[in-house]
Amino acid sequence: MNINTVDLNLFLVFRAIYMTQSVTQAGDMLNMTQSAVSNALKRLRDRFEDPLFIRAQSGMVPTPMADELIDLIEEGLQKFTEAIDKAHRFDPKQSDRCFRLATTDIGQLLLMPGLIRATRGLAPSIRFETTGAFSAEDARDLLMEGKIDVVVGNWAEMGKGFRHEKLCDDSFVVLLSRDHEIQSEQLTTEQYLEADHLSYRPSGGSGTTFQVPSIAHGLLVRRKIVLITAYSHGLEHIVGSSNLLLTIPSRLARSLAEARSDLRIACLPFQVDPIVVLLQWHERFDGDSGNRWLREHVMAAFSQLPAMLP
Repeated sequence: MNINTVDLNLFLVFRAIYMTQSVTQAGDMLNMTQSAVSNALKRLRDRFEDPLFIRAQSGMVPTPMADELIDLIEEGLQKFTEAIDKAHRFDPKQSDRCFRLATTDIGQLLLMPGLIRATRGLAPSIRFETTGAFSAEDARDLLMEGKIDVVVGNWAEMGKGFRHEKLCDDSFVVLLSRDHEIQSEQLTTEQYLEADHLSYRPSGGSGTTFQVPSIAHGLLVRRKIVLITAYSHGLEHIVGSSNLLLTIPSRLARSLAEARSDLRIACLPFQVDPIVVLLQWHERFDGDSGNRWLREHVMAAFSQLPAMLP
């Protein structure tokens, strides 16, 4: 096959169909009509002498040939992106780019103050937008499509085609009112089970989860939960004005406790493994200078956070 006779835009169509498993959705992604995508697919089939995608009940299923091609095409498109980017290098002082970060409200609370503080002088016209409340599958699609730049949070590793860096570990502690009848810094199992609890369960796809031994998991199930909330906003007011215990990551607890004199932190009566906070992005944008600038500053902002509580 002579590269001089190949329309390189066909590879964009190939990747879009592979990602979406739909001719219609691929057209929406590329801002092309369905007939234009179908015509491009026909040309690809003629070039490779293979159906490439077979229509099935679940969508356009790739053939073994398509599975072999996708990594090579992704790598080639990434190189083209890097080549174009070299001619249009990201200049933080001049850019008015809007970076979109998928995170939870905890991630926003911990990350954004430091990120804004560190970048305003370097990039006065740069804008940031945080978004969340979607599944890991949605996050993968949005990263691949370039509709979000990075994901920050307790999401599992997204796997093939994605890159990640570990930002930090965090432990779980108990946040409670300073006037609570429990005054010890280390809760006993009896105190923990007899108390009333507030349970924070984020609605986003990266809600932090307990990783505990089975015996401790049994204790969590036996808690007397009075209130379940999907939002971190207002947690400090609820805990400070009630007798509820709130079990949350230590950095969030510290941030809330430092803002109010009526809160304090206590240790759990059982062992909990630390949660891992990751920065993730799609390999398509690994060489994008703007995305790389963002990742560097996100990592720097997390490096300035206080250490997790023991």
